[in-house]
Amino acid sequence: MPPGQEVVWLDKKGVSHNLASCHCWRCHIHRLTGLVSGGRVTEQESRLEPQKLNLSTTIQAPRTATLAEAAQGLRSRWLVLGIVLIGSFMAVLDVFIVTQGLPSIKTTLGAGGADLELVVSVYSLVYAALLVTGGRLGDILDRKRIFLFGMTIFTVASGLAGYAPSPAFLIGARALQGIGAALMYPQVLSIIQVTFKGPDRSLALALFAAINGIGAITGNILGGFLIQLNIGGLTWRPIFLVNVPIGIVGLLVGSLVLRPSRSERPPSLDLLGVGLITLFLVSLVLPLSQGQQLGWPLWTVMLLVLAFPILGLFILHERRLTEKERDPLIDLGLFRHRSFAIGIPLTLSYYVLASGFFFTFVLFLQSGLGFSPLASGLAFGIINVGFITASLLGPRLIPRFGTRVLSFGYAIQVLGFVAVLITLNSYGTNLNLYELAIPLLIFGEGAGLVLSPLLGVVLAGVPIQEAGEASGVVSTSFQIGNTIGISLFGLLFYNFLGNQASAVSYLNASERVLPLFAVIALSAFLTVFLLSPRRARMIQRLEPQTVTRE
Repeated sequence: MPPGQEVVWLDKKGVSHNLASCHCWRCHIHRLTGLVSGGRVTEQESRLEPQKLNLSTTIQAPRTATLAEAAQGLRSRWLVLGIVLIGSFMAVLDVFIVTQGLPSIKTTLGAGGADLELVVSVYSLVYAALLVTGGRLGDILDRKRIFLFGMTIFTVASGLAGYAPSPAFLIGARALQGIGAALMYPQVLSIIQVTFKGPDRSLALALFAAINGIGAITGNILGGFLIQLNIGGLTWRPIFLVNVPIGIVGLLVGSLVLRPSRSERPPSLDLLGVGLITLFLVSLVLPLSQGQQLGWPLWTVMLLVLAFPILGLFILHERRLTEKERDPLIDLGLFRHRSFAIGIPLTLSYYVLASGFFFTFVLFLQSGLGFSPLASGLAFGIINVGFITASLLGPRLIPRFGTRVLSFGYAIQVLGFVAVLITLNSYGTNLNLYELAIPLLIFGEGAGLVLSPLLGVVLAGVPIQEAGEASGVVSTSFQIGNTIGISLFGLLFYNFLGNQASAVSYLNASERVLPLFAVIALSAFLTVFLLSPRRARMIQRLEPQTVTRE
């Protein structure tokens, strides 16, 4: 626009926008192209005479070029979104897809129960330990560089996992996958934030959430389908190899379309915190997964004894950094908010329960009852139907019922576990997928009613300026819960199973572990239910305020 001219336009709601200072996406596009969409322009010419406006045809050619550039930029932004969503999809998918391959891995590689636990849990362990640090490396160095580096590691690790000639090799490849995911995944939200503005950002974030949900939901189903196909006689290996061509395409396109970005005020790295939390998880998970198979040698007992003192050192270190207003791995000041202090244990218990159930149930179906990988995947598909249905309903109930939605969800989960247990007792080893359908659907409904409002309840009492850091702690708790759940319930399941490998022994082990899942869900139900009605109303009031302040 000519110097001295103040241009204001009114959108369809009558809101006034000053083109020189407004940060909405339409004003941004106008500054690029000279156009305004969705409103009318009024020019205030107190310091400009109309006859001085130059509207000659020499201005039109640059405008056409600018429009073309803007259109190209718009296409590039959505291409950027596509690339980063590929990365997030692979990272989430590989938490779940491996579960369906466990019986096949056991057969082809001669893996023991402890090996199978580590194949699943080591990915989540490394992922959890490095997730926050991966995000900070992107802020400090360059989000594009760290994202592509993480995708490279993840793709190479997937190829190595698909090649793995031994259980130890596969476990190492899975740990490497966890490093790649921890570097790649945190960059996705940051890249979306710096690439999109206004309504486009909201749409991009909605697609990000949807892709994560699809990755979690389809993991078990896709894993079972790929193993059932037995492509080239590779049995379980395609569940990892499928990442390789996708990762190569993502790297090639990403190197061209992603733009370098970093934080103007990057946080510092808490390397000691990373080391302590990693040491704690290893000290806890390794004995739980390996102890029984090795006969509980002294080193496993010593690691278990040292695990919680190490956790205590981690807490003291983080508290010291918090008091000095530095950048701790986990800001312990967040736990002064009651909703957060209660919500994190609830989140951990949810993922301990879910990961433990998924791990033991797929072993029961395939190794115990002889279900094919596809039939086993379809069983989890039934859970997902209930989960999706309840996930869509849960957020609509929260404004009216508050934390009672969580209580209801946990109660349905307890009912689902009891229904599965009754079904196992009734049909025994002759159990089929049709008889399991209703109990699994009930469990899925309960899981969906719990998880969909859980994050909102956890963050309800957290000030908006701390929401980003609190979300990072919640995401880390997801992976820690997965790791502990698989290790703990894997230990219990194989202990109940003993040295037997018959259908009856798998049935007995499942019947003994299912009540433990129900106890965890019941404990979470009581925790939420016993919150005072005043607290439930407070959460309802805080949630709209948080949205408004955003």
